[in-house]
Amino acid sequence: MKITTPEISWHNRDPVLSVDIQNGACKNLKGEPFWRLATGGADCHVLIWHLTISECGGTTVNFAADLERHQKAVNIVRFSPSKEILASGDDESVIILWKMKEREGRDFSPSSSDTENKEQWSSWKVLRGHIEDIYDISWSPDSNSLISGSVDNTAIMWDIQKGRKTILSDHKGFVQGVSWDPCNQYVCTISTDRYCRLINIATKKVVQRVYKSTIPTPVNSPLEGKIVRLFYDDTFKSFFRRLTFSIDGSLIFVPSGIIESHETTEAISNATIVFSRENMKEPIMILPTMNECTIAVKCCPVYFELRKDGPNALIALPYRMVFAVATQSSVLIYDTQQTWPIGAISLIHYGRLNDLSWSSDGQILIVSSSDGYCSIIHFQEGELGKIYKMKNPVGTVLTAIYKSSGKKSKNIVKDNVIKSNISTFDVDDCAMDIDLVKCDTTDTIVHQPEELNKQKLNNVDDKLEVSDLQTDKKSSEDINAEETEDIKLVYNEESNSNTSKTKIRNTPPKADVVPVICHKTPRRVKLITLSSPKELKKQ
Repeated sequence: MKITTPEISWHNRDPVLSVDIQNGACKNLKGEPFWRLATGGADCHVLIWHLTISECGGTTVNFAADLERHQKAVNIVRFSPSKEILASGDDESVIILWKMKEREGRDFSPSSSDTENKEQWSSWKVLRGHIEDIYDISWSPDSNSLISGSVDNTAIMWDIQKGRKTILSDHKGFVQGVSWDPCNQYVCTISTDRYCRLINIATKKVVQRVYKSTIPTPVNSPLEGKIVRLFYDDTFKSFFRRLTFSIDGSLIFVPSGIIESHETTEAISNATIVFSRENMKEPIMILPTMNECTIAVKCCPVYFELRKDGPNALIALPYRMVFAVATQSSVLIYDTQQTWPIGAISLIHYGRLNDLSWSSDGQILIVSSSDGYCSIIHFQEGELGKIYKMKNPVGTVLTAIYKSSGKKSKNIVKDNVIKSNISTFDVDDCAMDIDLVKCDTTDTIVHQPEELNKQKLNNVDDKLEVSDLQTDKKSSEDINAEETEDIKLVYNEESNSNTSKTKIRNTPPKADVVPVICHKTPRRVKLITLSSPKELKKQ
């Protein structure tokens, strides 16, 4: 392991708030490999760099492009898994999606001028929806969606292809960390209200949340069986709580952990909390960091074989996953086979650490700091372990998870909805009207409170009893509803079940509104008639 801190002015010596390495290595015209990385800083700039690793482990960083459009500090930069898009979020509540312009015969070799752009990037889309600073961004595995967390107490799920957004407003504090499930089933958030939430992507509902619980402890520990608070409140000494899923989606690593008991006077200990995706009621591992709070966690994108000379794995997995934890002043390297670190790097920066990023081959780890510098940690081949060879590791793990839990991914749920002919609504906050949907989405009408649904159903039933003729007429119209320009109803052509009729009745029909307006009209005429003689007397 070699550590290098290049003495270059990354962002005019302003804090480097975020760093990310693009998936996959690139090659210049000479065939020399390099890594493309992006940094975001307090100087309002997004910078693109080319990182080259020599055979002896030396590092060379060259400037590639300056992306100028942000007006305030850039808190987060993230490349999409497809490598085509770069997302950046700032203190002005704006997310900009960048794309690089392809040029024939481009040369990525070092240029004579240090400030000349070797790459041309342009802003592809601008996402506006937050009203306060954006602290974190996470991409979906297919690069079609992303989630962002903000100081406005909300997280927003963006569909960048369709231009739609879904606001998750369950949070009661700043959303300082977000992560998208590699299995495309959940998103996870952590906020200053001390809650970690697991949200279903299909239903947009919180399926699990944790604030306090019992924790795994040694035998005869004072905290054994005690309920403790798990996360810091708004006194946390960082802007960021960058949590992450493991690369197979089975685990969730959450920073900003704190072991604070209600019933004992034990000293407070900082920690990283590890949960299983299937049960967040109680953590499966606590990784203490003593006096330094944890800020960011990043999982190495490579699977490793279990160490034969190591301890028995606490998690029943056929492979080992390595992840890095950034505290205020050090980086700790862990794996899933043991609870103590397999490596530690400290005293490399004068300021607080802000972000981490791994290269796709698992040999490079970059750390950004508030002192204006970044450190590059290079691992030799085989230093972290022998690579675990498996054709579809994620698919194998997912199959086991779904068999044990009975849950399915978003795509499987969507297929079942289509086969079952279930009528659903397509909720779009950005649209001007309601589009026709024939069972091709999973955003259902269950978003409304149950009491409101019951009240609407009762009102509809009462109105239906007024006239049998209107009831028959409305039923036929609901079943054979046609598309209109303003409102297009959701319907099933083949289904005549009671369930589909109930869901259709949840949409207030126009036939019920007309009689109410007719009753009010004569009353207004009478009031005008009574006031007319008074005006004649005054004349």
